[in-house]
Amino acid sequence: MRVNWNSSEVTSIIRSGLREDCARADLTTRILLDSAWRIDAAIVAKQLGIIAGLPLAEKFLKALDPSIRFRQMVVDGTLVRPGRILATLRGKARSVLSAERPALNALQHLSGIATFTHQQLQKLKGTGVQLLDTRKTLPGWRFLQKYAVRCGGGTNHRMSLGDAVLIKENHLEIARLAGSDWVTRVQGAMKKHRTFLQMEVQTERDLRDAMRLKPQRILLDNLKPSDLKRMKRILKKAIPGIEIEFTGGIKPDDLRPLAKLRPDRISMGRLTHSTPAFDCSLDITHVYTK
Repeated sequence: MRVNWNSSEVTSIIRSGLREDCARADLTTRILLDSAWRIDAAIVAKQLGIIAGLPLAEKFLKALDPSIRFRQMVVDGTLVRPGRILATLRGKARSVLSAERPALNALQHLSGIATFTHQQLQKLKGTGVQLLDTRKTLPGWRFLQKYAVRCGGGTNHRMSLGDAVLIKENHLEIARLAGSDWVTRVQGAMKKHRTFLQMEVQTERDLRDAMRLKPQRILLDNLKPSDLKRMKRILKKAIPGIEIEFTGGIKPDDLRPLAKLRPDRISMGRLTHSTPAFDCSLDITHVYTK
């Protein structure tokens, strides 16, 4: 997944972030620092991890002051150690400090996602199981958070509701309470839409309906390992070529045991909704007063 760093979506995020922080009305910086002072600075990693979002950090800084010179020292997706210089910059002291927080926030958030994804993938190493994100993302930031997952080596699930059909628990609840023959309805619709068909399975009734529907992928959701193993065996036998994904409240410690059950995929909402920020800082290396 690529990101167009010049897109209107990125520009909107940057404008919103700078406006929220009142970066153009930074009272402390204006009072304390002379407008003529310039600085050299470096963004430095404080922990081991995967970097994501350096181009976004640069965009934040240059949106406030295009004269800032920003040199990216590593590319997104790089594994770095504490003390590694991620980028160097030179510019007006006021401008750099006023844009520092939104720029670092973005970098720390996306690098945190990339780092966490990478850490979870180490638990699946050698199993052949894919690790996927979900749609549990911040509004407006989904494309960036999913980009960060990719930087960490993960795989993206559908980007939006329009990308594929995924029949979930509440779809089934409504259709069943309405007395609808929803299996026939979906089968007829798929002849027209010709898109990827997926279905969540949580109960024995879901399992029976899935074997009637024959989707291309089944998501076994919030089930005990014994049920995951049994339902996977039944589905693989009943639907040739079916892909099996484990999902629903999966924690880091669950990954290795679940991978031993040999699903095709495991998806984790916490790749994007519960990751700690990556630790990095902006260090001033020189001040020019003349």
